[in-house]
Amino acid sequence: MTRDVLLTLSLLLSAALAARFLASLVRVPEMLVLLAFGALLGPSLLDVIDVPLASVGAQLIFTLGVSLILFYGGLNLSLSVLRKVWVGLGLLVLPGVVLTAAVTGAVAHLAFGLSWSASLLMGAVLSPTDPAILIPLFIRTRLRPKVAQAVVAESAFNDPTGAVLALALASVLISGDSSLATPVKDFVVDLGISTVIGVVAGVMLAAVISSRRTGIWRESSAAAVLTVVTISYFSLDSAGGSGYLGAFLAGLIVGNMEFLGLAMHSKHEKEMRAFAFNLADLVTFFVFIVLGANIPFDVLGENLLPALAVVAALLLLARPLTVLACILPDRGGGWTREEITFLCWTRETGVVPAALVGVLAGLGVPNTEVYAAVVALAIILTLLLQALPAARLAGKLGLLDGQAPAAATDGA
Repeated sequence: MTRDVLLTLSLLLSAALAARFLASLVRVPEMLVLLAFGALLGPSLLDVIDVPLASVGAQLIFTLGVSLILFYGGLNLSLSVLRKVWVGLGLLVLPGVVLTAAVTGAVAHLAFGLSWSASLLMGAVLSPTDPAILIPLFIRTRLRPKVAQAVVAESAFNDPTGAVLALALASVLISGDSSLATPVKDFVVDLGISTVIGVVAGVMLAAVISSRRTGIWRESSAAAVLTVVTISYFSLDSAGGSGYLGAFLAGLIVGNMEFLGLAMHSKHEKEMRAFAFNLADLVTFFVFIVLGANIPFDVLGENLLPALAVVAALLLLARPLTVLACILPDRGGGWTREEITFLCWTRETGVVPAALVGVLAGLGVPNTEVYAAVVALAIILTLLLQALPAARLAGKLGLLDGQAPAAATDGA
């Protein structure tokens, strides 16, 4: 058993490093290559890597591992930059996620013939976007800070929101309750519990790693982060909340601890950020390779047309409707027509939807192979059709630093 675990771990790491090297050579998104390597080495082809979605190792990656990714996402957001667009951002990450899930779920209901609960669950799984590839992309393309921070912040915020919604719907599907009141109630309760515990965990973590007297763990900030995120995840799980949202809020508070009157020594802060980055990077490797190894090609082949219909609805219908419904009311944001257009076409399905598929499999949700197939297809298409052309689109819309900004278009 130990030998098998070590062999699988070494194969996963070797595949991840090979995928990163190949991605840098051919200049394609790393996640696509990781998926391809996972599919090649998985049971459907070479059968070298066998890590079922419901296995203990996969569940550890998809739960605690992804919580650490979300902690890192919150750590890198600046509340000062986001103040100007907080109205539109708040609408995008709460009602926007619900709207995306509803529109995509309605098309899934028609395309697959699933029950409404299962269809809405598919929409909820697909609703989060992923900042993992957008951050380096925006750095290279010199996208204006307002637009870049808004897109990255939306991606980071809607990851835990989408996860909470998906898990609330999953509990309804497993219990067999057909009432829509139950998932709404669960969603609100989960958000409340997760917010309270996440804020408390974030404030405590900021205090114990700060340069103040309370900073008793300032010399061990990496261990403190891992300890607090782990304890808060299982505390939230026991209390009925989401460890995803709690970890994200904790990272957001630690990354902006100056608002609490706290600060870290530069050496300790550098160590903490490096630890969080490396751990998030490693977990991302594992998530995409494991998902690739579990792509049900037979199910995808049998359901290719309905899966394409769902992904098309996500990109061409749900996303533009969500952006327009949430950004147009934000008069104080000064959004231009060009910025709104860029937001409508900028999203990426990534690590959290992939992880949610694994969590659903561990919970015993029916038809998880269909969810896995649709998520894999969504990852591939959003990377190819939306992430890759993002720099060119931003240039054509005049949204790069050094280009003359367009005037704000009232009622765009």
